[in-house]
Amino acid sequence: MKITKIEAIPFVIPFRSDVEPSRWSSGGLEKADHVLIRVYGEGGLVGYGEAMPRPGFYGESQRSIVVAIEEFYRQPLLGMDVLEAEKISQILDRYPGNHTARGALDVAIHDLKARLFGVPLYKLLGGWHDGRLPAAANVSLKTIETSVAESVKFVGMGLKTLKVKVGGDPGKDVELIRAIRKAIGYDTDIYVDANQGWDRRSALWALPRMVDEGVFMVEEPLPVSDIEGKLLIAKTIPILILMDEGVMTVQDVARELRLGAVGRISVKTPRTGIMNSQRIVKAAEMFHIPCIIGTQAETGVGTIASAHNGAAYKNVVNSELANYLKWSDDLLTEKPKFEKGFLILPEGPGLGIEIDPEKLEKYKV
Repeated sequence: MKITKIEAIPFVIPFRSDVEPSRWSSGGLEKADHVLIRVYGEGGLVGYGEAMPRPGFYGESQRSIVVAIEEFYRQPLLGMDVLEAEKISQILDRYPGNHTARGALDVAIHDLKARLFGVPLYKLLGGWHDGRLPAAANVSLKTIETSVAESVKFVGMGLKTLKVKVGGDPGKDVELIRAIRKAIGYDTDIYVDANQGWDRRSALWALPRMVDEGVFMVEEPLPVSDIEGKLLIAKTIPILILMDEGVMTVQDVARELRLGAVGRISVKTPRTGIMNSQRIVKAAEMFHIPCIIGTQAETGVGTIASAHNGAAYKNVVNSELANYLKWSDDLLTEKPKFEKGFLILPEGPGLGIEIDPEKLEKYKV
């Protein structure tokens, strides 16, 4: 089946009124100012993707994503056969940067391919997790009181794992973890994300104290460039290092796997799409390093796409996709479903989703 049309539609959806904007050590997120991607094929089939600008990490904006798709990718992709995956991947990788623009296009094309075959995307890719994926939620960097309250709420929803944002003052970070652990008990796993916010001294002081509270993993504790520091942490503290900002490309992953500090890899479908995510997961498996599906604060389209991507593979052991629960609304006719700490995948062809035209009209900009 050939690609006949590509659309990039910017939209904005706010957080729920009872949810504070997300905060991390180097920035925050006020709303979903994202881009819906629609790729049309012959016979009326449509595949969907979602691109989300994170200028502090990728240098993209909502407008730059639309421009990249319209000026760089649309014309070369029109007329391509959706089964020619390697040729399509070569086109998408032709221009450096544009991470989430490329990722969303790749997702939409794979959605279209799975719809052509009439099967759910996760089954087409590998089908390991039987229609559901474990889902953790992010606890933002706020006051101790609000972070504890958010943690208790997530545990009350049945979530089994929490990721807590840290990376500021190490003393306050440790105080936060102790307060959350006291409030939720020890039946829930906790890991932390410093977003490169600590220096070596702060990390080496804070992490042993967090390990004492049952923290099993830390995401990006140091600046990406501090390779020796990450190795020092890996060798001296009994905690896994989860790589995220340091593994934006397949080449980054190969480097970190060879260096040996990484304990897990965060695969973010919005930035690596399906093809490059698959390469990352398989490369990590060769080094016996599990992966998780990280969140880019996706709304419904991106959340379901990331869930399909994760549910395909044995080497994906968890996800952060319960972050979706913070949004006030969605573009989908049916919102993602969460049950007892799992995201339940739709069983229809492709991503198994459809866009509500009235919602799209309401939120597009």
